[in-house]
Amino acid sequence: MLKLIKQANVYTPQFAGVRDVLVGGGKIIEIGTDLSLGSLDHTVIEANGMHMIPGMVDRHVHLTGGGGEGGFSSSTPEVRLSSLVKNGITSVVGLLGTNDVGRSTKSLLSKVKSLREEGMNAFMLTGGYGYPPNSITGDIREDIMFFSEVLGLKLAIEDHRASYVTTEELRRLASYVRVASMLSKKKGFIHLHMGSGKGRYQQIYDVLESTDLPISLFSPTHINRTSELLDASVEFANRGGLIDLTSNIQTKTAAGSLSPAQGVTYLLDKGVSIDAITISSDANGSLPTFDENGQLIGLKVAGVEPNLVALQQLVTEEGLSLEEAIKPFTANPAKGLGLEHGRGMLVEGGAADFILFDDALAVRDVFINGEVFVEGYDVVKRGVFE
Repeated sequence: MLKLIKQANVYTPQFAGVRDVLVGGGKIIEIGTDLSLGSLDHTVIEANGMHMIPGMVDRHVHLTGGGGEGGFSSSTPEVRLSSLVKNGITSVVGLLGTNDVGRSTKSLLSKVKSLREEGMNAFMLTGGYGYPPNSITGDIREDIMFFSEVLGLKLAIEDHRASYVTTEELRRLASYVRVASMLSKKKGFIHLHMGSGKGRYQQIYDVLESTDLPISLFSPTHINRTSELLDASVEFANRGGLIDLTSNIQTKTAAGSLSPAQGVTYLLDKGVSIDAITISSDANGSLPTFDENGQLIGLKVAGVEPNLVALQQLVTEEGLSLEEAIKPFTANPAKGLGLEHGRGMLVEGGAADFILFDDALAVRDVFINGEVFVEGYDVVKRGVFE
């Protein structure tokens, strides 16, 4: 069924003006003015005054749950389809966390395939916190090469829960990811959980300085974990790297706390380009709090909602234009992940993944591959067992 979205304020992410958008076969067929289909069978969606943006890409979600720092009972639950779509997520990347022993990449792959059957654009990373990395086949190169769902490798550094890989081991893993990605025509990257360790980016710089590997191969996340890491991330971004803030983290500073939106403004003020920044949720992962002796004193579960809150705050509190504010949630992560078919942007011939926001930046409608998942502020397509 053809769908014609009428009179929307279209962001591609660049503002394209008030436009009509014709959708069919899961693709955007045409973006134009005063489009009409005459007697052809189609559905008209009135979007006068609404803001049409690309679907949001969350590149860091614990789809099968995370946690476990407080024992077996502290493991967090799996993600449900409705929790993603109601917050405007149309593409998601799953990964393992601290507990990559009790949870496996095989079960993660099964969850990704399940979400795909339910209509979500779902992908995953092999690996986790452990070394050698938890993998599907026993070899991360084979995971990346032979599973279209696997985009890269997850690894943790500078964290007391990490496996403390040596620089040589990191260099070897990076080489494996690079070659396997080339052979399978993927972007290829190591998604690095950054802890609060004092080394920060030094190990990555050591690898870059001793090899011909590109900085784009390393993708640090949780960079707003501490003010020191946030400051160190300025240099990494200005060297050409892509940095990922976590929407569930508040950065403690001497003057108080920075929200994720304030963290973005801080980076921009330091000269970082908005195109070098992504924001992900860490949803369904645990948010543990440790005392100075490394003892667990608190544990919460991360949600998907903070992504949307951060986007809203970038516009309403930090003064960014909607055109700029949506980039860390749409085009930037899609480019960093190497997603094809026009995801993270609105282009003719590209995927029909988009959101219709009202003036308060509340999600009214969500479409994935041209199919409606949220309509009139209500979730209309849920997971099988929801």
